Amino acid sequence: MYYETDLDKIDISWEPPREEPARQYYFLAKCRKLVEKEAERIGRPLTFCVTTFGCPFV
Repeated sequence: MYYETDLDKIDISWEPPREEPARQYYFLAKCRKLVEKEAERIGRPLTFCVTTFGCPFV
């Protein structure tokens, strides 16, 4: 079953939880804050590029 989690409501000022998936949501929320902070610092949204070179299992 799928449950939505609001990452904005996760308190990242404490230590990360030990149990999954709460631990994963903690780090997702922390990463989101870091990306927002960096985008604000440089004055534009961050972007990324993914380059693939075919399937490695051929």
